[in-house]
Amino acid sequence: MPFQLLTAVRCYTTPITIPLFDGHPPIGRGDVIEIQGPASSGKTHLLYQLLLYFMLPWAKSGSTLSSLADQGTSAIIYDLDSSFDVLRFRCLLAKRISCLFPIFGATEHAELVQASLRRLHIFRPRSQSQLVASLKYLPSYHATRMPGNEIGFLAIDSISTYYWLERLREEQDHHFAPEKVRNRSDTLCNVLTALGDVIQSYSPVVVLTNWGLHAVAQVHHSHGSAVLYKQHLRHFPMLHNMSSFGARSAPENYDKSIVSRPIVLAHHISLSCPTTSLPSARGDLVSRQEFRDREETMEEGRKVVGLITSSLAQGSRPFEFLISGDALTQKLQADS
Repeated sequence: MPFQLLTAVRCYTTPITIPLFDGHPPIGRGDVIEIQGPASSGKTHLLYQLLLYFMLPWAKSGSTLSSLADQGTSAIIYDLDSSFDVLRFRCLLAKRISCLFPIFGATEHAELVQASLRRLHIFRPRSQSQLVASLKYLPSYHATRMPGNEIGFLAIDSISTYYWLERLREEQDHHFAPEKVRNRSDTLCNVLTALGDVIQSYSPVVVLTNWGLHAVAQVHHSHGSAVLYKQHLRHFPMLHNMSSFGARSAPENYDKSIVSRPIVLAHHISLSCPTTSLPSARGDLVSRQEFRDREETMEEGRKVVGLITSSLAQGSRPFEFLISGDALTQKLQADS
């Protein structure tokens, strides 16, 4: 009976697909997307772009202001990096709403912005253990704080934030107090298990941003060069067709059985700035001229290049977008 009820609830959830790139498999409900890249490569900005699809009302002919204000799904953001800028996102949301609904005035636009932001729920755990507790508490939070809203989007930015600190503590306990950790599971495994339960219950689109620490491959295309990174998180899901680029998983002894409800990755997005390249054997430092070039790029708008790989498509597709002060993306395209 509980399984039949859960199935019935999931059948009536609002279907949402995001045409991320023309000719590339769209993002659908229940998909898990990893956005990997080094610091300041645009991971959070791309997260804003994806989030807008869920926060915006669905434009339909003849829709009234009151009906539009009730549209859209709710989003859950776990801002572990404290990098999610609500004011920045509000400006992007307001600009997009003014473009989508030109028939309304400034007052109506402001009402739609506020209605959309009320569906945005941001949590800032201070450890992976707090993240696990927050994910497990989400069904209770949904039932008491937002019972009439559907959770369509969930993001963890970044899932790498407390990983190495937690891993250091676990290895220290294993060395100095092995009796304390004999029956204790890996903290990241607990995160992935709790996240898997949320996916099973709500089928949201899940975005996991992840640090790009070690470059292992560089792919050249018409927009520039995109860098792929080695997976540094243990027991983290990975697309099977990423291995052809050399982006192998970090632990060679990866065991899916460690996570009670394994997560299946649907899309992997690798971001890098055009100046990013594989480190040389000599470990040369970045020159002053390169720093000047980067500063000029930031003034004009910072271009980000990358690759998107999908479990439903062969190979990877390059793309680029531009981050500037007045718009999130001025260009977002992919090669054919």
